[in-house]
Amino acid sequence: MASGVTYADDGASARRSPGGTGDGPAAAGAAGAGGAGRPLNPRPPVNRRRVLKKMGLTAIVLGLVVALLSLPFVGAVGLFAKESADHFLGLPGELVTPPLPQSSTILAADGSVIATLRGAENRIVVPGNEIPKIMREAIVSIEDARFYKHGGVDPQGVFRAALRNSEAGGVAQGGSTLTQQYVKNVLLQNARTTREREVVAGDSLDRKIQELRYALDIEKRFSKDEILERYLNIAYFGDGAYGIGTAAEHYFGVPISQVTLEQAALLAGLVQSPSRYNPAAHPEAALARRNTVLDKMAAEGYVSTTQAEAAKQLPLNVVKAPPPAADSCETSSAPFFCDYVRSQLRASPALGSTLEERNRRIYEGGLVIRTTLDPLVQQAAQDAVNSTISPSNRVSATEVVIQPGTGNILAMAVNRVYGSNTAANQTVVPLPTNATFQPGSTFKTFVLAAALEQGYGTSTAFYSPACYESKKFPLDRGEGDCPRGFSNSDPAEAGIYDIPKGTWDSVNTFYVQLAEKTGIPAVLEMAKRLGVTPPKADKIGSTDGATAIGGGQYMYVSPLQMADAYATIAGGGVRCTPRFATGAVDSSHDPIDIAQPPQCEQVLAKGVADTVTSVLAGVPLHGTGTKAAIDRPSAGKTGTTDEFSAAWYVGFTPQITAAVAVGDPMGAESHPLRGVVADGRTWPRVFGGDLPAIIWSKSMRAALANQPVVPLPGADPTVARGIKGGLQNTPPAPAPGQGLGDLLQNLGQQIFPGTGGQPQGGGTPLGQPGTDQSGQNQGQPQQPQNGAEPGSGRGDQPAAH
Repeated sequence: MASGVTYADDGASARRSPGGTGDGPAAAGAAGAGGAGRPLNPRPPVNRRRVLKKMGLTAIVLGLVVALLSLPFVGAVGLFAKESADHFLGLPGELVTPPLPQSSTILAADGSVIATLRGAENRIVVPGNEIPKIMREAIVSIEDARFYKHGGVDPQGVFRAALRNSEAGGVAQGGSTLTQQYVKNVLLQNARTTREREVVAGDSLDRKIQELRYALDIEKRFSKDEILERYLNIAYFGDGAYGIGTAAEHYFGVPISQVTLEQAALLAGLVQSPSRYNPAAHPEAALARRNTVLDKMAAEGYVSTTQAEAAKQLPLNVVKAPPPAADSCETSSAPFFCDYVRSQLRASPALGSTLEERNRRIYEGGLVIRTTLDPLVQQAAQDAVNSTISPSNRVSATEVVIQPGTGNILAMAVNRVYGSNTAANQTVVPLPTNATFQPGSTFKTFVLAAALEQGYGTSTAFYSPACYESKKFPLDRGEGDCPRGFSNSDPAEAGIYDIPKGTWDSVNTFYVQLAEKTGIPAVLEMAKRLGVTPPKADKIGSTDGATAIGGGQYMYVSPLQMADAYATIAGGGVRCTPRFATGAVDSSHDPIDIAQPPQCEQVLAKGVADTVTSVLAGVPLHGTGTKAAIDRPSAGKTGTTDEFSAAWYVGFTPQITAAVAVGDPMGAESHPLRGVVADGRTWPRVFGGDLPAIIWSKSMRAALANQPVVPLPGADPTVARGIKGGLQNTPPAPAPGQGLGDLLQNLGQQIFPGTGGQPQGGGTPLGQPGTDQSGQNQGQPQQPQNGAEPGSGRGDQPAAH
């Protein structure tokens, strides 16, 4: 909170000389002067409060006025006593004590801490039963030795301070009790403006009288132990550490429950003047102050003289943690996920109606948010991106992992240090959620799903030349070998392809023709249903054929969107909105409505989704994605954008889905993926089947190492044959039962090796043994046909724009 500025010098405690508020054992048991000199016999705390209530208000205010540190002793009493007493009676008595500002904590699914979101006050609130006895004794000894004997105001301390200040002709000693110090801290905490803070910190008569009134109220409302707990949690200990819990962690790297005698003494000594006794900046002063506290503890009988002397011989041994980062996510174990969670919290109406309210609760509300992140999967993804493409590389690698069937985000990894030092290749750009790159051929999956839904069977085939001039999607680029058409990345890539083979080889001219049948609006609608909507999708026209192959000036998507969409396919057509949290509570342990159960909806017929899966299963087996093959059934799609500006691999197993995007955040089109040094070699050009597929394979092998092998679903026979909803497919495609060989013979074309793939009955996966003429085993990489390099991504590059 803004009140932190008042702690820049000497902290929240009133300024006074060391040890000035305590008394020795003998003095503590003797009668002291209170009010106007009336004897005040020692009694149990509850009786003392009763006595104070019965004391004349004039006598109480008299003691207050005498204690005014800025006023001369002589004349002050007569001038102000009666007026102050009358004023005292009319003052509000109950001090508003809102919850202390404290940091919020983001937890992983297993309860481990991902990040701590800190505001202006870095505070860990500690329950009283976790504050060790030695710590309570240390603070009482040095700050208010009669704490358990007075009722909020200590008459002995008041008059002793007044006399010493009168003799000194100025402020030499303060008379505030721990209760009064707590009140002042609360008032500073509640102050919202600079003027309000100045009033609280000032020495005006009104302020001191009001402070006393509040102190008496606090003593009635809370027990002594509760007051001490509240004081220790609100006090400032220097170096940005608010509260005893944070101070112990900051200076000694231990929880407060584990502090030793000498450590407790040092912490107790800090509150009087955190800057003056800062152990890092002023170790000699800090040591002397610590030893003063130890002497006071011995004098009060809390420790023996021998214990105190032994502790005084020990060095400070301060570890002093570095100050918290300006951005809390910088030190997170999953910084980009932390940033995503924070952005979702800032947008949540459950935390307030305005951004200011939401930010206050996020950074000061002591929230605990349990997220969906799986540390094992996160580590697997982080290791994969970092080991493949160095964090110092100009090229970024981003991976997002989602669980099908729940929408749980399991990981967000980027091969970048999260931070604002761009000269060191750091970034705070949310690459997992930013629509930074075009999707390339990974978008063909939506054309495939739309075609199957419309009744185009898997045996649908087209002659797909190296250059295809579409009448429906006219182009006129005026350059290159195919100035008015769509081309494949390999000029030799021409022939007749059906849906499986056209997908495995990622043939652009095949997919443009398939999109002519489905229509671009249907493709965009399918993508939207599954979870992908480019930011400027409304600008994409029905004649923009580049959309079919993931190109076009408005076609930009995020890794989170692509992981979401492919998770929908993996989940049998059930889309579960991506979610980041499974539960959240505030500082009072009351639940907060920011974590919903999985929000799932059937957006694609299961038969269509399963058939898409069966087709995509052939990509890592014997298509453009063999580098993504793992030791279990998987399905996926490569993507390489025009001129190698970005590369993708999006794939899944039944358990998890992951999207990997590789590109240069400085500008994909202006900084293409050429001459990239990564994974131990130089890549002249990077295809989706190269670095993205390698990253995907590495992360999935590690993430699934201890998971059971689950088979992929087989193709739905009805969908594969081209029958949807009991209706025969109407577009011009091979009739049910007519194989690709028959079609080719009728067309008078030569059949190319490996172009089999007739739909099989009984739910046989099209990308698995039984449908592919190669006879390769499921999960084992196979050399692509036509002599292409495994995983080279041939046919994967849009040449449409």
